[in-house]
Amino acid sequence: MFSYVDRAGRPLVSTATIILLGSLAYINLSASGEDIFDWLLALSGLSALFTWGSICFAHIRFRAAWAYRGHTVTELPFTAAFGVYGSWLGLTLVVIILAAQLYVAVVDMDAETFFKSYLAAPIVMFFWVCGYLWKGQGWLKLSQIDVDSGRREIDWEAHNRKLEERRNSPLWKRVCWKLF
Repeated sequence: MFSYVDRAGRPLVSTATIILLGSLAYINLSASGEDIFDWLLALSGLSALFTWGSICFAHIRFRAAWAYRGHTVTELPFTAAFGVYGSWLGLTLVVIILAAQLYVAVVDMDAETFFKSYLAAPIVMFFWVCGYLWKGQGWLKLSQIDVDSGRREIDWEAHNRKLEERRNSPLWKRVCWKLF
C-alpha cells in the first residue's frame, strides 16, 4: 500500500499518511495537550535506540553469515568504518542505555511513570512477537542466511583501481574516506 507511486514518481499514500499523522502536532494546543504529548513522546522515546540496536545486530549477523559462507571483507564494496567491532560497541551501548532507562522507569514503582519512560519497549516486543507469529519462522542459523541472492556483479578491476587510488592518496583524504 505505501509503495504505490503515481506516474510522476510521488508516493501518494505515504504522503497522505504523513500529512494526516503530522496534524497530531496540533494536539498540544488543546487543554489536555500536554498529557497527550507526553504519551506520544513515550511512544517514540526509545525508538532511535531500538533502531540503532537493530542495525548493529543485523550488521553483526550479516558479517557472521558472510564469513560462514566463505566470503572475505575485501569482497564487500562498502564496509563500516570500525567494522563489526563498531557494531558490537554500538549494540553494547544501546543495551546499557536501555538497562539504565529501565532502572529509571522502575525505581519509582509508579505505573504511569514506568510507561512514560519505557512504553516503546513493550510495543517493540509486541510487534516482534506478531512478526514471529505471522512469519512462523524463528531464529535463523548462520547456515540458513542467504547472503548471495540478489547481489549485483561488481567490476572488480575498477573497484580495485579505486582502492589503489585511495591507498596512494594523502593521509587526510584516507582518514576522511575511512570515516565518511
